[in-house]
Amino acid sequence: MKGLHAEVNDRVFEELFLASPIASYVCDKEGYLIAFNDAAASLWGRTPEIGKDRWSGAFAIYHQNGKRRPPEEYPLARVMRGLEVSGGEEIIIGQPDGTRRHVLAFPKVIRDTSGMITGAYNTLVDVTPHRQEEEKQTMLSQIVESSDDAIVSKNLDGIIMSWNAGAARIFGYTEEEIIGKSINMLIPSYLRGEEDNIIREIKAGKRVDHYQTIRVTKSGKEVPISLTISPMRNKQGQIIGASKIARDISDKIQHEQTIQFHEQKLETLHVIGKLISEKLDTPSIIQTVIDSTTHLAAADVGLCFYRMADEQGKTNLSVAVAMPGDSANNECLGHLEEGVIHAIFVRGNVVKFENVQEEPHIRSLFDMPKGSEAPPIKHCLAIPIRSADQLLIGAMFFGYADADVFNTADEDMMRSIASLVAVTLDNARLFEEVNTLNQKKNEFIALASHELKTPLTTVKGYLQILERSEIDQLGRRFLTKALKQLERINSLIAELLDISKIEAGKLSFHFETFDMSEMVLDIVETFHFSSQTHTIMVNNIHGDYLVEADRQRIEQVFINLITNAIKYSPDANKVYVTLESSANEVNVQVTDEGLGMSRDQQEKVFTRFYQVEGTSKMTGLGLGLYLSKEIVERHGGHIGVNSQLGKGSTFYFSIPRVQEPNGDY
Repeated sequence: MKGLHAEVNDRVFEELFLASPIASYVCDKEGYLIAFNDAAASLWGRTPEIGKDRWSGAFAIYHQNGKRRPPEEYPLARVMRGLEVSGGEEIIIGQPDGTRRHVLAFPKVIRDTSGMITGAYNTLVDVTPHRQEEEKQTMLSQIVESSDDAIVSKNLDGIIMSWNAGAARIFGYTEEEIIGKSINMLIPSYLRGEEDNIIREIKAGKRVDHYQTIRVTKSGKEVPISLTISPMRNKQGQIIGASKIARDISDKIQHEQTIQFHEQKLETLHVIGKLISEKLDTPSIIQTVIDSTTHLAAADVGLCFYRMADEQGKTNLSVAVAMPGDSANNECLGHLEEGVIHAIFVRGNVVKFENVQEEPHIRSLFDMPKGSEAPPIKHCLAIPIRSADQLLIGAMFFGYADADVFNTADEDMMRSIASLVAVTLDNARLFEEVNTLNQKKNEFIALASHELKTPLTTVKGYLQILERSEIDQLGRRFLTKALKQLERINSLIAELLDISKIEAGKLSFHFETFDMSEMVLDIVETFHFSSQTHTIMVNNIHGDYLVEADRQRIEQVFINLITNAIKYSPDANKVYVTLESSANEVNVQVTDEGLGMSRDQQEKVFTRFYQVEGTSKMTGLGLGLYLSKEIVERHGGHIGVNSQLGKGSTFYFSIPRVQEPNGDY
């Protein structure tokens, strides 16, 4: 009977072991698994093999720091070696699918009646949900504590239960001073009725969103805030209080008032600008605008760069300076090269310089003379002035000594003013063009008639001869000459048509992405066959020269530069082409060893109908470089020349590279 009783007890214990919801397993004295229950297999995420898995059926076990434990450091292995293991040691079990579970291990050795160790068993308690809840609560607590907003909880009687650092910052009370006190401490006496309404909404399970009101700080100052209030529930779903998020909207309200003030000022400025524009005195208009804008923008210094034409039609970069309270130093400010202005706005319409000391060109704009009492400029806001067809025709720069004023500057207002300036400049340009229209028209007619008359007369004579002759070798010769003259006429007419399109604002572009080096090689190859006098040398052809442009128009520019290089270097036999690439643009240079130009000639060479003095025998209307300049600038690029008399010239132009999606030139 005693044996039967023991057998029954063993069966009961076995069934309890296997059916237990707590993970358990048994190993022999060598550490190999001899039994485990379903709860253990579920915790491990796998079914181990009896007699093969050792010390544990887990896929992997990790330390708390995430480092993987070797099997000999498993709790059961350490117990079997006689090492002391505290009950409830926390380990991390890794399942085959990557899931990790936090587990408390309770390993124990098994001894026979003589005290010899015959094996060991381990009980595993999954505490993962508890740890996740702890982490969640810790994370939420950190979020609440780090928030700039006031996050407060209260019960249904209006007693404050929790108080974060944001609340202490906004209202001035420490946590110790406010916990357990009534929320009415923060509510002005004339708004106490709000709290009753809020509690009523909360008890009904409703949420209050973005409710704007006034609250009082410890010092008695009234602060405008935006409240979001939500019901708090216990585990049974009963409403026990409310959580409040309060945001200080003082800056927002002040900003809105500032914008309204600026809009009123802008309207006034617009009316004034409209009135003074009738005088067509561009410098006076620009000075008035930059003075007003600098005041409205609360800037310490304002600069407006713009182009003005002189009596000879030459355009110069002018600058108007506004420096409230220190106008005597105006002449010391505002020195900037035009190429730098184009580079600043190659990617955007508004550019902010957080630290002008790190931008040498911008810093030099605001260099104050010695002895000036004006504060040093630390920040700059740059606004482009663009014409109706988006050409960059000027720029405004506003310098700030105070970061707070700089950060709140109203960019939209400044862009509106820049548009007004652009209209003013366009009007001034149109007025100048109207005044010179008759003179330019007469020059155009005289030049066009002269240049077109000669090839037409020649063609007519050759064709008359052909009419009286058979098409023999002599006829072929005349025919070749006739075709050459016709080609010249076509080229001249094409230039004239392009000029008329530019004047009418109808010069169209068809943009595509292509490799500038391939285009250059194609054109150079054509010149190798057509030019009998010059060899064209290409340098630095290998590289990344991808652009997005009108290929036909860019070819027109490049062909014109090559043709001019050949035409104006009659005593030389080589022309050099060089490609360069930067992060923002691709640059092409064409260098000859020809006549060269003086400084004055270089300044005029891109104007209409201009031909270099002493080259009257050279054919053409003087339109090629003017057209090239228009084409390049309409692409957002830049064209120029470096030259010395008697030493040749280098003409160059740059085109913006292909930009990232949503990029801007």
